Amino acid sequence: AWNSEWEEQTFPALHTRFEDLLFHGEEVVRTACKCVGGVFTKRFQYVEESAKRTVGVHKGANGLVKAMLQYGDPNKRLNGFTDRDRWYASKNVRTDLIEKYNYLPPPLPS
Repeated sequence: AWNSEWEEQTFPALHTRFEDLLFHGEEVVRTACKCVGGVFTKRFQYVEESAKRTVGVHKGANGLVKAMLQYGDPNKRLNGFTDRDRWYASKNVRTDLIEKYNYLPPPLPS
């Protein structure tokens, strides 16, 4: 998997989860700055619209509020995933990474 390369690197790196930045942005950025020797400015600001351009593969990307509504609701977390997607994930997702980043594996379809 592509993320295996990140996990197996030999140089120091800082990994953050998107949802931690989404829901605890200032705290995460402040901690990351301290970790890497940076200086946190007192002007933290969320970008409310999508930080990505709205063309090409990013067309329809979530802005801040839409992302919070989608990813902050456990009942909506798997919206868009088919039963086939969830069965595939149950057989192919690296459980060590799920545990490392404190995720819950997606429930199998009934």
